[in-house]
Amino acid sequence: MSTRREFLRLMGLGAALLPFHGCKSMYSSNGAGPGKGKPNFMIWIADDQFLDSVGCYGAEPSHTPNIDRLAREGLRFARAYSTSSICTPARSALLTRMYPIRNGAHPNHSGLKQDIPCMPSTMHDLGYRTGIVGKEGLHTRPTRPNNTYVWDREFPLTDQVISGAEWSEDAAKKHREMDYAGVKDSISDRSQPFLLCVASSLPHGPLLSRINNGLEGYPANNWMADFQLGKYLQMLEEAGQAENTVVIFVSDNGSNTDRSKYTLYEAGVHVPMIIRWPGHIRPNTVTDALVDFTDIMPTVLDLVGETAKIDFDGVSLVPLLRGTTDRSRSDLYLSFTGLGVNDVSDPYPIRAVVTERYKLIHFLNYEIAPVKGRGVDKSPEFELFDLIRDPDESVNLASDPSHAKTFEEMREKLNAWNLKVGDRGMATELEAVAMFPDRLPASPQSGNTD
Repeated sequence: MSTRREFLRLMGLGAALLPFHGCKSMYSSNGAGPGKGKPNFMIWIADDQFLDSVGCYGAEPSHTPNIDRLAREGLRFARAYSTSSICTPARSALLTRMYPIRNGAHPNHSGLKQDIPCMPSTMHDLGYRTGIVGKEGLHTRPTRPNNTYVWDREFPLTDQVISGAEWSEDAAKKHREMDYAGVKDSISDRSQPFLLCVASSLPHGPLLSRINNGLEGYPANNWMADFQLGKYLQMLEEAGQAENTVVIFVSDNGSNTDRSKYTLYEAGVHVPMIIRWPGHIRPNTVTDALVDFTDIMPTVLDLVGETAKIDFDGVSLVPLLRGTTDRSRSDLYLSFTGLGVNDVSDPYPIRAVVTERYKLIHFLNYEIAPVKGRGVDKSPEFELFDLIRDPDESVNLASDPSHAKTFEEMREKLNAWNLKVGDRGMATELEAVAMFPDRLPASPQSGNTD
């Protein structure tokens, strides 16, 4: 896409995070008990917001003023990735610090295995009041006594329909106002620190009709999502909690563009991500370090001083937030399964590895027609792209003799990752049916596309 290509050309994939030496400590604890002296956390998740629609990533700035403000006040990640291009697996990685194939939620509309530690219970045990607003995306939760997945407070959407969603029953059902009053009461409570996960229904479709500012369709959805974020930033300020709250903004995956959702191309998995913590993270900074959703929970735990050795797939981003490094990892991994969005009789699994320069995509069942989003009838088994020279992923280098060494190195990385996370390809895909018999399979006609 021309916008993305020009943006990456201007900023350069080699841009480094400016070091920040003005902060002596990222966090502190006064030892007064669990949670005391710790920062709050607000994790704000947009739904299907693609990178090129956000002003600070090169789009029309009037559509996303609050996101852009957050970027000016914090650290913007130029190379942040979702772990998948569909809702449930992407959000599962954020909430568990594990790749979806490990935590069990790699199909859409699925859920977690019973033995997976999760953000709400982990943070509750560390003295935090946890809350979820709107859609978390996980349809089954661990219920074992030592690993119960429970938010302290859940804020369902209200009955009030969002402006522009009145035109259809589907839009009115999906796009409803959040319980701002209940959330404000919760974040104003200073008896203990909070972790609040806010999951907007926007800018995911159905698309809105014309709203008061004249926007309609995806731009209206996008503006309205940004407006919601602005209300939360205002609530933090009014509650006197802005200075001590780490705000993490992400989108779960891309959409509304070619070769996006249901694929592992950049438009589907390269997402906006911004972290703000006033007085601790240098404002208006950018990093091109590779990061993904498995890094968020390790970062949260590190910021509260919890450094116990836990089996993370992700890594803490605290050194990036401090400005003591401009690199976090050398590679990251992506997965997609058609289960939950496609007929289970023809699963269409995709895996990928991304490095600073290259991406290798493996289509495990490449001989069949893929799920929507690919734009062609069939795929090659492998696609290799040079993301610096070819950010639009238009030239497949997998069979190019001059890139044979790179291809083999990337393939070895992907094979090693498969072994690490227990990915057995097609067998792993089909095992999901036994794990979630009440939710899978789902046909393309079922409407399960969120």
